[in-house]
Amino acid sequence: MSWASSLCALYDANAWRAGVTEMWNGKPLTLIPLGYDTMEAQIEITIDEKGNFINAHTLDRSKAETIVPYPDRRTNGVKALPLCDSLAYVAGDFLNKVTLYFDGETEKNKKRKLDNIKKSYPSYLKGLSNWCASEYVHPKVAAVLKYVSKKNMVEDLVKSKVLIPDDAEVLSDRKKVQGASIEKAFVRFRVYSGEAQQNDTSVWLDKDIQRSFISYYLSTTKQSDICYLTGDTVLPAKTNPVKIRGKWDTKASLISSNDDENFTYRGRFKTKDKKSGYNEAMSIGYETSQKIHNALKWIIRRQGYVRDGLCIVAWESDLKDMPHFYDDAVMIIGKVADESEETDIPDDVLFDEEEAEKSDTNYASARDLNMAIDGYSAKLSDLSSMVIMALDSATAGRLALTYYKELATSRYLENIRKWQESCCWRHEYFKNKRFCQYEGMASISEVAKAVYGAEQNKHKRLTLRSNSDGRCPALISTFDRLRPCIIDGAAIPHDIVRSAVEKASNPVAYEKKFNYLRVLHIACSLVKRYYWEKGVIFDMKLDEKCTDRSYLFGRLLAIAEKVERSTFDNGETRITNAERYMQQFSRTPFRTWELIRRNTQIYLKQLKPSSREYYKNLYSEIAEMFKEGAFDERKALDGKFLLGYDCQRTALKYQKNNSVNKAEKELYNTKMEEN
Repeated sequence: MSWASSLCALYDANAWRAGVTEMWNGKPLTLIPLGYDTMEAQIEITIDEKGNFINAHTLDRSKAETIVPYPDRRTNGVKALPLCDSLAYVAGDFLNKVTLYFDGETEKNKKRKLDNIKKSYPSYLKGLSNWCASEYVHPKVAAVLKYVSKKNMVEDLVKSKVLIPDDAEVLSDRKKVQGASIEKAFVRFRVYSGEAQQNDTSVWLDKDIQRSFISYYLSTTKQSDICYLTGDTVLPAKTNPVKIRGKWDTKASLISSNDDENFTYRGRFKTKDKKSGYNEAMSIGYETSQKIHNALKWIIRRQGYVRDGLCIVAWESDLKDMPHFYDDAVMIIGKVADESEETDIPDDVLFDEEEAEKSDTNYASARDLNMAIDGYSAKLSDLSSMVIMALDSATAGRLALTYYKELATSRYLENIRKWQESCCWRHEYFKNKRFCQYEGMASISEVAKAVYGAEQNKHKRLTLRSNSDGRCPALISTFDRLRPCIIDGAAIPHDIVRSAVEKASNPVAYEKKFNYLRVLHIACSLVKRYYWEKGVIFDMKLDEKCTDRSYLFGRLLAIAEKVERSTFDNGETRITNAERYMQQFSRTPFRTWELIRRNTQIYLKQLKPSSREYYKNLYSEIAEMFKEGAFDERKALDGKFLLGYDCQRTALKYQKNNSVNKAEKELYNTKMEEN
């Protein structure tokens, strides 16, 4: 199926939801009916079925979203909406009751705006009257027509204290209504009858009115053309909906219509006739266009990822809950990370032996991840499929489909499993102010922060730079380049791996050790994936038989760090020699190792004899594992040194019962006695 066909199928399968507001993750969500769109209303007016005014009030932002008939996009000029509209359109007494100053406008603009307002109410009244004169009239719509025909709306709103004159009893356009200028304050209606319940009075949620309008609208034109997507001869779409990625997305069009003012025609078409020339290149049916755009808006709001200029959405054909390919392992398992609590955890906790212990509550294993994916797979039907789409806009007025993929859901889950397994490493997150760990792969956004981010703001969180337009190029690029690795099993970009290794080789660049841990472990995940593609499998556990030069040098560095850290006072978190020289060590390991070893001799001497002998023997064992000539080879280390470093550091950290830890406890007790 094409992307358009997939969206049409999505709308048809969920057409029963159209016009019904549901709560999704604590927020209202509505599949917009055909011929409708959403507007932010500032004023709500209640009338009875005979068109008599009952009351009015302003609306909070949280309750302002309103589904209204919106058959075509409103561009410049006067074009009334069929039922609900701004005050300048629906109030027949607007010009008589409101003083217009148009502050800051030129005389020419003042005249143009005044002329438009004069035409607004007649345009609205004509459109509403035509609807009510048709066979598709609805009693509530007829009641609205009766009320607006009385031309006393502004007066009613003043009496209800929705519109408040100034001290001189003048109602002017200098007044705001819930943040909107008075002429643009949007009005919606309730029609109350004695037998109706209050929740049945809302005109904008009445499904009978929704069906009435689309039937009426389709009956108003005899124009027809072939729809290039369905092959049927139907009413063509003149314009296409906007606000696709969110309420703020008011200009970007996914399907652009031809225009007769700018660059579209320039010799490409035979005519500029508005009835036929618009569709010489391609024609899309009105209902098809509505289904495509309304389905896309709905699924993005329901389960899309919209952030920093990036828009990605994926859904299963039966809308069953599925893991997102861009999430980390802990999100797939179902445990939510809490980044907002990062700053409450002292740095020394991250290297404390007791805090590092694994438990059922703060550690999610690879086995948990596999069980979660198996659980998703058990819910699938034989015909289940996944659709993945990515949208982006280079300019404010053009929205592009940058990625589209449709594949069997079973394959989608298996590809996620393969990605998580091939990148599996230990990662950290916070939940309820607790330091927790999981096995798997971090999210794409976390990868972007680790590879391209820097510590910013007072909390020193890893943050990516954004442009003035709110777009984050590094995040968008990382999504674009890692998405094929996850969904299609493509090779991981070498430059991303290289950048991650360089970042992880410079721990002194990070004030918060938690940030460095994230960078280090994400780099280990990427390096592991890189060699996995070459057929070399590395495990998270220390490989004591590995003779790779880089891996062995990484182990030596971890031991040097452990030796120095073992002499720290309780709570001390200063930088060790191993961390200080790590970047230089990765480039010239042989020469730098001699410097690190010499600087850590003083700390080795502070240890108890049993502990000192243990580390000396470990140094010797590792040194003997180097192949002939590899130790003093004048060559930089590759990313495997991070794997050796982290595995050795972790192995030393979790050794609870060996002689080293016993000796360190003796050393600590001795220090306490001396103090």
